[in-house]
Amino acid sequence: MTKKINLIFMGGFTYPHGMAATKRIQNIINALKEFPDVETRVILQRQSSQHNILSGVYENTPYETVMGDLFRGKLFVSLPILHSKTKSALKRTYKANQENVIYFYGPLFIDSVIPLQYAEKIGYKIIFDVTEDFGQAKGVSYSFFHYLRIRLADMFSAQIKRLASGIVVISSYLEDQCRELTQGRIPLHYMSVSVDMDLFPEKPDTEKPTTTFLYAGSFGKKDGILILLDAFDKLAERHDDISLALTGRGDAQAMKEFFARVEKSSYKDRINYKGYLNDEDYNALLNHIDIPCMTRVDLAFANAGFPFKLGEFLATGKPVISSRVSDVERFLVDRKNAMLIQPDSSEEVIKAAEYLLTDPDTARAIGKKGREVASLSFNNKQQGKDLLAFIQSL
Repeated sequence: MTKKINLIFMGGFTYPHGMAATKRIQNIINALKEFPDVETRVILQRQSSQHNILSGVYENTPYETVMGDLFRGKLFVSLPILHSKTKSALKRTYKANQENVIYFYGPLFIDSVIPLQYAEKIGYKIIFDVTEDFGQAKGVSYSFFHYLRIRLADMFSAQIKRLASGIVVISSYLEDQCRELTQGRIPLHYMSVSVDMDLFPEKPDTEKPTTTFLYAGSFGKKDGILILLDAFDKLAERHDDISLALTGRGDAQAMKEFFARVEKSSYKDRINYKGYLNDEDYNALLNHIDIPCMTRVDLAFANAGFPFKLGEFLATGKPVISSRVSDVERFLVDRKNAMLIQPDSSEEVIKAAEYLLTDPDTARAIGKKGREVASLSFNNKQQGKDLLAFIQSL
């Protein structure tokens, strides 16, 4: 008889609200709810209280933050206390009559290595979800402190080969990297980006006076937002009936550069930055806009991971403009189910946009085919079944 699974989610994400990392975890939790033998819980060692209530129950999943608002110097001073409290939380939630599993998202860091070593000792199996190559950290942020943190995280991540019972990877690049790191001794599971298709219901086409392009996500070096703004300016010269919406957030330097660039635009009245949206407003925006754009640049960091937003963009059934990075071409074919462009080129964005604007019927067909890809390849419910089978096989 198969034991029940006590599944604890930990790692570098915020909860219950946040961006790509949070959504990846939430999509897994939602997919596993249909399996009564799986009990889920979230234990975060630390997160900011600015955007989340630190502990509670979210959609029937209990979660707790061990110590809130613990960053930079305060983290280093409080490490012994944080380690002790984390170990106590893991001991308290351990269930002797069940299969105890920790699903750890993101890189190891000084706050997590010692508690995970303790967890393994008392009987937890540990699965690491590897979504980035932090050895290529220069592409992720303008912030020096963020850069320093992920450089340290890259160093600590070598401990994965000693602690892991299994590893989940988001891209082929990371699959090869983890296989080399572990010398093939630890089971690997490929799980690309995920999307909850129920959040993006298929809708009939309606005529609208304005075509809205969209960028959503982080505002970092890797994301190519300035390239998109350059392309939009040139498109806006030719088309009076287009606009650009953006949502998400980045570090202070990235946002400063973004706002400065928007201010210089001759068409800034048609550029609408909506800030960081809650899930409900974000999903409503995605369902309303016309052409989502994923304009990642050609950096090693961007090619190592896989853009989470792409799954959501495709699920809307709108024609997506996407850079050819990472495993994108493993799933998408240019002008069949997406408009694929070379990274770092505003001209490529313009060509793809003009193609869609001048042929609405083809644009609709591309969007429909893209939604089929999302349903077949990125559907969180199927991914949840496959992940559960992987966990049970360990």
